[in-house]
Amino acid sequence: MKNSKNKKLFTYMVVGALVMALSISCKSNEVPQETGSTSSNHPSQGTYTNTIYNDSATVTINNNGTCTISGTAHFISGSTTDYTNFSITVTKWWYYYPESGSSITYRAGSSWEKSEATIDLPATDYFDVSYYTDSGELGISFGPEGKRYWTGNLTKQ
Repeated sequence: MKNSKNKKLFTYMVVGALVMALSISCKSNEVPQETGSTSSNHPSQGTYTNTIYNDSATVTINNNGTCTISGTAHFISGSTTDYTNFSITVTKWWYYYPESGSSITYRAGSSWEKSEATIDLPATDYFDVSYYTDSGELGISFGPEGKRYWTGNLTKQ
């Protein structure tokens, strides 16, 4: 009988200690951080070009705080290069906190659920926009699987 009471007492003490430890950790003043966050830090307004493929884009900061990126991207199939125009409006970028030695990359588009962006031209099911803060370069891809238009290494002129 005495052994049973000791086991119960020990169990209650362990449970009590766990509850106290959890309540202390939950009262911490530290704000939990996600692996990423959203931002409205848009690239600088102006013209961006890629001289290799003659692609270009214009970044416009709109009065409502959004950023519209319009330009030309290419698709290469064999020896044929096809160009098409695009227009993407970004409200919020998604970015990951950088590891040591790397820059923040802002992302928007289909694969980045916490970003807020729409592709206005062409109508497509997939698009991705990258803004690299260390180099200031832009990269854009869009289109259906199998025919993804792309432009990258776009630098401000």
